[in-house]
Amino acid sequence: MTKIKQVLNDNIRKFGMIIALVGIMILFEILTSGILLTPLNITNIIMQNSYVIVLAIGMMLVIITGEIDLSVGSVAAFIGAIAGVLLVTHDLPVYVAILLCLLIGAGIGAWQGLWIAYFNIPSFIVTLAGMLIFRGLTLVVLNGRTLAPFPDSFRSLSSSFLPDWFNGSNLNIIAIVLGIVFTIAFIFVEINNRRTDLKYGYTTSSFPAFIAKLVVLSIVINIFTYTLSKYAGIPYVLIIFLY
Repeated sequence: MTKIKQVLNDNIRKFGMIIALVGIMILFEILTSGILLTPLNITNIIMQNSYVIVLAIGMMLVIITGEIDLSVGSVAAFIGAIAGVLLVTHDLPVYVAILLCLLIGAGIGAWQGLWIAYFNIPSFIVTLAGMLIFRGLTLVVLNGRTLAPFPDSFRSLSSSFLPDWFNGSNLNIIAIVLGIVFTIAFIFVEINNRRTDLKYGYTTSSFPAFIAKLVVLSIVINIFTYTLSKYAGIPYVLIIFLY
Protein backbone atom coordinates (compact mmCIF):
# COMPACT_ATOMS: atom_id res chain seq x y z
CA MET A 1 0.00 0.00 0.00
CA THR A 2 2.86 2.34 0.78
CA LYS A 3 4.34 1.82 -2.69
CA ILE A 4 0.96 2.32 -4.33
CA LYS A 5 0.40 5.57 -2.42
CA GLN A 6 3.87 6.77 -3.41
CA VAL A 7 3.22 5.97 -7.08
CA LEU A 8 -0.12 7.79 -6.98
CA ASN A 9 1.38 10.84 -5.28
CA ASP A 10 4.26 10.99 -7.78
CA ASN A 11 1.93 10.63 -10.75
CA ILE A 12 -0.53 13.23 -9.47
CA ARG A 13 2.33 15.67 -8.98
CA LYS A 14 3.91 14.88 -12.34
CA PHE A 15 0.78 14.58 -14.45
CA GLY A 16 -1.48 16.98 -12.59
CA MET A 17 -2.40 18.98 -15.69
CA ILE A 18 -3.25 15.83 -17.65
CA ILE A 19 -5.41 14.53 -14.81
CA ALA A 20 -7.17 17.92 -14.62
CA LEU A 21 -7.73 17.88 -18.41
CA VAL A 22 -9.25 14.41 -18.25
CA GLY A 23 -11.50 15.55 -15.42
CA ILE A 24 -12.68 18.57 -17.43
CA MET A 25 -13.37 16.35 -20.46
CA ILE A 26 -15.44 13.96 -18.35
CA LEU A 27 -17.36 16.86 -16.81
CA PHE A 28 -18.27 18.45 -20.15
CA GLU A 29 -19.04 15.05 -21.67
CA ILE A 30 -21.66 14.67 -18.95
CA LEU A 31 -22.93 18.26 -19.22
CA THR A 32 -23.31 18.03 -23.02
CA SER A 33 -25.06 14.65 -22.84
CA GLY A 34 -22.29 12.93 -24.77
CA ILE A 35 -21.87 15.49 -27.58
CA LEU A 36 -18.34 16.55 -26.62
CA LEU A 37 -16.63 13.32 -27.64
CA THR A 38 -18.67 12.52 -30.75
CA PRO A 39 -16.60 11.94 -33.91
CA LEU A 40 -17.98 15.08 -35.59
CA ASN A 41 -17.22 17.33 -32.62
CA ILE A 42 -13.70 15.94 -32.12
CA THR A 43 -12.98 16.48 -35.82
CA ASN A 44 -14.29 20.05 -35.63
CA ILE A 45 -12.15 20.77 -32.56
CA ILE A 46 -9.04 19.52 -34.38
CA MET A 47 -9.77 21.46 -37.57
CA GLN A 48 -10.69 24.70 -35.80
CA ASN A 49 -7.94 24.75 -33.16
CA SER A 50 -4.91 23.00 -34.66
CA TYR A 51 -3.23 26.34 -35.39
CA VAL A 52 -3.54 27.27 -31.70
CA ILE A 53 -1.75 24.05 -30.73
CA VAL A 54 1.04 24.77 -33.23
CA LEU A 55 1.53 28.25 -31.73
CA ALA A 56 1.36 26.80 -28.22
CA ILE A 57 4.14 24.30 -28.98
CA GLY A 58 6.38 27.12 -30.16
CA MET A 59 5.53 29.17 -27.07
CA MET A 60 6.28 26.17 -24.85
CA LEU A 61 9.85 26.02 -26.14
CA VAL A 62 10.27 29.74 -25.47
CA ILE A 63 8.81 29.54 -21.96
CA ILE A 64 10.97 26.51 -21.07
CA THR A 65 14.03 28.68 -21.66
CA GLY A 66 12.65 31.26 -19.21
CA GLU A 67 11.67 33.80 -21.88
CA ILE A 68 8.39 35.11 -23.28
CA ASP A 69 7.07 36.01 -26.73
CA LEU A 70 4.29 38.58 -26.78
CA SER A 71 4.40 38.97 -30.55
CA VAL A 72 3.36 35.47 -31.58
CA GLY A 73 -0.24 36.44 -32.39
CA SER A 74 0.75 39.57 -34.33
CA VAL A 75 3.45 37.69 -36.27
CA ALA A 76 0.95 34.96 -37.16
CA ALA A 77 -1.48 37.62 -38.40
CA PHE A 78 1.27 39.34 -40.40
CA ILE A 79 2.35 36.09 -42.07
CA GLY A 80 -1.29 35.28 -42.78
CA ALA A 81 -1.72 38.68 -44.42
CA ILE A 82 1.35 38.09 -46.58
CA ALA A 83 -0.01 34.67 -47.55
CA GLY A 84 -3.28 36.30 -48.58
CA VAL A 85 -1.51 38.87 -50.74
CA LEU A 86 0.70 36.25 -52.39
CA LEU A 87 -2.13 33.81 -53.08
CA VAL A 88 -5.05 36.11 -53.87
CA THR A 89 -3.48 39.28 -55.23
CA HIS A 90 -0.40 37.88 -56.97
CA ASP A 91 -1.78 34.39 -57.69
CA LEU A 92 1.39 32.56 -56.69
CA PRO A 93 1.40 28.75 -56.51
CA VAL A 94 0.32 27.52 -53.10
CA TYR A 95 3.54 25.71 -52.20
CA VAL A 96 5.67 28.67 -53.28
CA ALA A 97 3.61 31.01 -51.10
CA ILE A 98 3.82 28.64 -48.14
CA LEU A 99 7.60 28.36 -48.51
CA LEU A 100 8.01 32.15 -48.70
CA CYS A 101 5.81 32.63 -45.62
CA LEU A 102 7.83 30.07 -43.66
CA LEU A 103 11.05 31.84 -44.62
CA ILE A 104 9.65 35.23 -43.64
CA GLY A 105 8.42 33.84 -40.31
CA ALA A 106 11.81 32.26 -39.61
CA GLY A 107 13.50 35.55 -40.48
CA ILE A 108 11.28 37.47 -38.07
CA GLY A 109 12.04 34.97 -35.31
CA ALA A 110 15.77 35.19 -35.99
CA TRP A 111 15.64 38.99 -36.02
CA GLN A 112 13.90 39.18 -32.65
CA GLY A 113 16.16 36.48 -31.25
CA LEU A 114 19.20 38.49 -32.34
CA TRP A 115 18.29 41.39 -30.07
CA ILE A 116 17.57 39.07 -27.16
CA ALA A 117 20.58 36.76 -27.46
CA TYR A 118 23.32 39.11 -28.64
CA PHE A 119 22.26 42.53 -27.35
CA ASN A 120 20.81 41.25 -24.05
CA ILE A 121 17.55 43.16 -24.44
CA PRO A 122 14.81 41.47 -22.38
CA SER A 123 12.51 39.30 -24.46
CA PHE A 124 9.51 41.08 -22.94
CA ILE A 125 10.64 44.41 -24.44
CA VAL A 126 11.66 42.99 -27.83
CA THR A 127 8.49 40.99 -28.37
CA LEU A 128 6.27 43.78 -27.02
CA ALA A 129 7.74 46.03 -29.70
CA GLY A 130 7.32 43.22 -32.23
CA MET A 131 3.68 42.80 -31.25
CA LEU A 132 2.94 46.46 -32.00
CA ILE A 133 5.07 46.58 -35.16
CA PHE A 134 3.64 43.48 -36.81
CA ARG A 135 0.10 44.31 -35.83
CA GLY A 136 0.53 47.62 -37.62
CA LEU A 137 2.25 45.99 -40.61
CA THR A 138 -0.68 43.58 -40.91
CA LEU A 139 -3.02 46.53 -41.39
CA VAL A 140 -0.61 48.07 -43.89
CA VAL A 141 -0.27 44.88 -45.93
CA LEU A 142 -4.03 44.29 -46.05
CA ASN A 143 -4.84 47.99 -46.38
CA GLY A 144 -7.73 47.39 -44.00
CA ARG A 145 -9.40 44.95 -46.43
CA THR A 146 -10.33 41.27 -46.40
CA LEU A 147 -8.79 39.18 -49.16
CA ALA A 148 -10.77 36.38 -50.83
CA PRO A 149 -11.22 33.85 -52.28
CA PHE A 150 -8.21 31.67 -51.52
CA PRO A 151 -7.32 28.85 -53.94
CA ASP A 152 -9.12 25.58 -53.41
CA SER A 153 -5.83 23.72 -52.94
CA PHE A 154 -4.95 26.06 -50.08
CA ARG A 155 -8.35 25.86 -48.39
CA SER A 156 -8.28 22.07 -48.64
CA LEU A 157 -5.36 22.01 -46.19
CA SER A 158 -7.76 23.03 -43.43
CA SER A 159 -10.95 21.35 -44.64
CA SER A 160 -10.01 18.05 -46.31
CA PHE A 161 -9.17 14.56 -45.11
CA LEU A 162 -6.80 11.81 -46.09
CA PRO A 163 -8.47 9.65 -48.73
CA ASP A 164 -9.50 6.18 -47.62
CA TRP A 165 -7.55 3.96 -50.00
CA PHE A 166 -9.27 0.90 -48.51
CA ASN A 167 -12.76 2.21 -49.35
CA GLY A 168 -14.34 1.43 -46.00
CA SER A 169 -18.11 1.71 -45.92
CA ASN A 170 -18.96 2.83 -42.38
CA LEU A 171 -15.41 3.34 -41.12
CA ASN A 172 -12.40 5.13 -42.54
CA ILE A 173 -9.98 2.19 -42.64
CA ILE A 174 -6.89 4.31 -43.32
CA ALA A 175 -7.43 6.11 -39.99
CA ILE A 176 -7.51 2.80 -38.12
CA VAL A 177 -4.41 1.55 -39.96
CA LEU A 178 -2.50 4.75 -39.22
CA GLY A 179 -3.50 4.44 -35.55
CA ILE A 180 -2.02 0.94 -35.41
CA VAL A 181 1.15 2.02 -37.25
CA PHE A 182 1.59 5.02 -34.96
CA THR A 183 1.07 2.79 -31.91
CA ILE A 184 3.78 0.38 -33.06
CA ALA A 185 6.16 3.28 -33.76
CA PHE A 186 5.37 4.81 -30.35
CA ILE A 187 6.08 1.53 -28.51
CA PHE A 188 9.34 1.04 -30.42
CA VAL A 189 10.54 4.58 -29.61
CA GLU A 190 9.61 4.27 -25.93
CA ILE A 191 11.40 0.92 -25.58
CA ASN A 192 14.46 2.30 -27.32
CA ASN A 193 14.48 5.41 -25.09
CA ARG A 194 14.15 3.24 -21.96
CA ARG A 195 17.09 1.07 -23.06
CA THR A 196 19.18 4.18 -23.62
CA ASP A 197 18.26 5.58 -20.19
CA LEU A 198 19.13 2.29 -18.48
CA LYS A 199 22.39 2.06 -20.40
CA TYR A 200 23.58 5.44 -19.11
CA GLY A 201 22.19 4.99 -15.61
CA TYR A 202 19.36 7.54 -15.83
CA THR A 203 16.43 7.30 -13.45
CA THR A 204 13.51 5.44 -15.02
CA SER A 205 10.10 4.29 -13.90
CA SER A 206 9.58 0.73 -12.75
CA PHE A 207 8.98 -1.90 -15.41
CA PRO A 208 5.30 -2.46 -14.46
CA ALA A 209 4.71 1.31 -14.58
CA PHE A 210 6.43 1.46 -17.98
CA ILE A 211 4.25 -1.34 -19.35
CA ALA A 212 1.13 0.30 -17.92
CA LYS A 213 2.10 3.56 -19.64
CA LEU A 214 2.52 1.81 -22.99
CA VAL A 215 -0.80 -0.02 -22.64
CA VAL A 216 -2.80 3.06 -21.61
CA LEU A 217 -1.35 5.36 -24.28
CA SER A 218 -1.70 2.70 -26.97
CA ILE A 219 -5.38 2.31 -26.07
CA VAL A 220 -5.86 6.10 -26.11
CA ILE A 221 -4.21 6.42 -29.53
CA ASN A 222 -6.35 3.71 -31.10
CA ILE A 223 -9.58 4.94 -29.51
CA PHE A 224 -8.77 8.40 -30.88
CA THR A 225 -8.14 7.18 -34.44
CA TYR A 226 -11.15 4.86 -34.29
CA THR A 227 -13.34 7.79 -33.26
CA LEU A 228 -12.03 9.83 -36.21
CA SER A 229 -12.64 6.87 -38.53
CA LYS A 230 -16.34 6.96 -37.66
CA TYR A 231 -16.71 10.40 -39.27
CA ALA A 232 -14.37 11.23 -42.17
CA GLY A 233 -10.93 10.04 -41.08
CA ILE A 234 -7.70 11.92 -40.56
CA PRO A 235 -7.80 15.68 -41.35
CA TYR A 236 -4.80 17.12 -43.17
CA VAL A 237 -4.40 19.71 -40.41
CA LEU A 238 -3.81 16.91 -37.89
CA ILE A 239 -0.93 15.60 -39.99
CA ILE A 240 0.52 19.12 -40.24
CA PHE A 241 0.16 19.55 -36.48
CA LEU A 242 1.87 16.22 -35.71
CA TYR A 243 4.65 17.02 -38.16
